Amino acid sequence: MMSEKNERKEKKEDIEKKVSHKEKESKKKRDSKEKNTNNAKNEESLKKELEECRKRARELEEYAKRSKAALENLRREKDEEIKDAIDYANKNLVEKLVFVLDDIERLMKHFENKESLEYKALKMLHDKFKEILVSEGLKEIKNDGKFDPFDHEAVERVESAEHEDWDIIEVVEKGYKFRSRLIRPSKVKVAVHSNANVSKNEKNEKEPSEKDGD
Repeated sequence: MMSEKNERKEKKEDIEKKVSHKEKESKKKRDSKEKNTNNAKNEESLKKELEECRKRARELEEYAKRSKAALENLRREKDEEIKDAIDYANKNLVEKLVFVLDDIERLMKHFENKESLEYKALKMLHDKFKEILVSEGLKEIKNDGKFDPFDHEAVERVESAEHEDWDIIEVVEKGYKFRSRLIRPSKVKVAVHSNANVSKNEKNEKEPSEKDGD
């Protein structure tokens, strides 16, 4: 009786051990599966975070490039502004002194005796004064050749058979630039080509033959 009872007890314990072992194995598998799932989720999450970091790094790199380019453009603009300010600092003064140069040249034209001491002294003053203005950036506009609307102002058009249309035939007032900036255009007279003289010559050539015929 006692042995039978012990036997049932042992069987029961054996069953409980087996059930406990299965439960432990099952729990171990669930834990392992959950761990693998969590690892997969963590790996996916890390991949997303890494991609976000890379994306952010690319954005920051592009922003840094744009910022650098903007700073370089700003620096270049400031350098140009400073250069312009230096280059044209004396523009207003030179522009006013051009009128003094005009007065000296007009005065020189009134001298009949170009060999007089007064004329030579005035010319020396004129040449030195103009040399200083040129060294500061003054440029006289060229008036030989064709009319240029950017540099010249036509004050009169004169018929001429010896010139082409818009040839400059006389300078009324000199024009000047300060470096590349126009101070004032040259006032000039320009030609309008005419065939009047040619027609007159042809007529004169025909007249003798007509008289010979008479």
